[in-house]
Amino acid sequence: MGMSVTELPNRKISSSRESQSTSGQRWPLVIAGLLAAFYLASTLYIASQRLFWFDELFTVQIARLPGWLDIWSALSHAVDSLPPFYYMVVRVFGQVFGNSEVAARLPSALAMVVGLLVTFDCARRLTDGLHGLIALSVLICSFLPYYGYEARSYALYFMFASLAVWFWICTPSGRKSSAVLFGAALFLGVTMHYYAVMVLVPFVVWEVLAWKPKHRVSLKLMAGIAAVVLPAVLLSPLILSFSRKFSSGFWNRPSFSELRAIFPQLFPDALLLLALIMIWVVLAGRDDPGAAVDPMPEAESVGWLFLCVPLVGFILAEVKTNAYFSRYFICVLPGVAVAFACLLSRHLRNAHAVSFGIFLLLGSWGVGKQLLVVQHPETVEATGTRAFLGVESTLRAEGKRYMVFSGPLIFLEADYYSHHPEDCVLLLPPDFEKPNAAGTPDPYLHQRLLLGLSQYYPLHFWRLFDLRANAREVALIEPTPDILEALRQAGFSLESHSSRGLRVVYLQ
Repeated sequence: MGMSVTELPNRKISSSRESQSTSGQRWPLVIAGLLAAFYLASTLYIASQRLFWFDELFTVQIARLPGWLDIWSALSHAVDSLPPFYYMVVRVFGQVFGNSEVAARLPSALAMVVGLLVTFDCARRLTDGLHGLIALSVLICSFLPYYGYEARSYALYFMFASLAVWFWICTPSGRKSSAVLFGAALFLGVTMHYYAVMVLVPFVVWEVLAWKPKHRVSLKLMAGIAAVVLPAVLLSPLILSFSRKFSSGFWNRPSFSELRAIFPQLFPDALLLLALIMIWVVLAGRDDPGAAVDPMPEAESVGWLFLCVPLVGFILAEVKTNAYFSRYFICVLPGVAVAFACLLSRHLRNAHAVSFGIFLLLGSWGVGKQLLVVQHPETVEATGTRAFLGVESTLRAEGKRYMVFSGPLIFLEADYYSHHPEDCVLLLPPDFEKPNAAGTPDPYLHQRLLLGLSQYYPLHFWRLFDLRANAREVALIEPTPDILEALRQAGFSLESHSSRGLRVVYLQ
């Protein structure tokens, strides 16, 4: 009826070992929580210090349209390229927290942190807490942190990709609930970014490789296929609208050089970090002749197959979209991070000092890079908008009322932050209406995007002949060489100035 005397000591020993194991796994959870808190706090600080840039201003202007249906209407007229649900998320955050840089970027910051923790937990369940931290550290050494403080949907796309990886690996394969959760992650991912359909690629490849006669497609994969097809069909009018108008002249087309650049862009410091890791393995490693390396498990194989995504994306871009840039493949990150953690766990399972050193190397590198941006948030701003804002009042004091830009990026940013946006003007180039050569990027794609946005947000455009009536009141801000040459040919006399590193030209 009761337990025997000999069972008591065994129960106590087992309980003691479980207690030690639990305490041994607790510290990785604490460190993961601290890293997540650090990245959330630092990301929000950077978000508060950084000016909106061109792409983000499309996000906020569309999100702030008067009604929900106006967002759909604007996107149906190809004003921007993202799905409408992302703008609705930004709209809700703006209504709750106010229309500020932090509020618009808060969804990205939160999504990035959730994705970090989900990836950590996935790797932890497959290996242990230390290697879960290594997976998290791989992510913070990638280009991911930048998209945590950007008001675009890439961090949300990453979060749903990490959830898809978790549901595929960490839930039972035969349960309908697991398939539903996996499908839901993919469905929501596509509603944040159309390229989230690419998350399905490694799972399809794995099932093809593992296929055996008379085996049916798994419930999860069937749910995943349905989950990416359904939103793609529902949103197809918006997809086709933007594609018809801009895909043929998209600014970053697929090429072999772009394909070569993708992986270094995803992991900017990968080669250096891998070299340092191998040096540490040699210095700290201990040979164990009796140790056998376990075969690669399914979870690790699927993770490495995420490296197929940019290759499939290249084919897709060549065949149809013409859009090929590293941020469209941010879904690669969670799979590769988990696979790398599993690889180290298999090969270094008895060399905890080596694994811990790798975690310290990757973790300190990622945190150090984030701290540099915290100290100098202006380094992640690409245009000279701050310099313009610093001299705007001086230019007006000198009688220059109209601030005329030839660069579309700095124009939109200056227009948003200027105290006199009604006097900010984008100068369209003389050959703006000339048809773009087939099969080449459209040099004036951004100007055309701004013309579309001007249907919903007040923007001002001039041609060269518009300058003559107000020439003495014009300050040209950062004019491009082709615009300067066109002005000389049109008979204008140009007087160059430089202030705070900003080139300004007066017309005589």
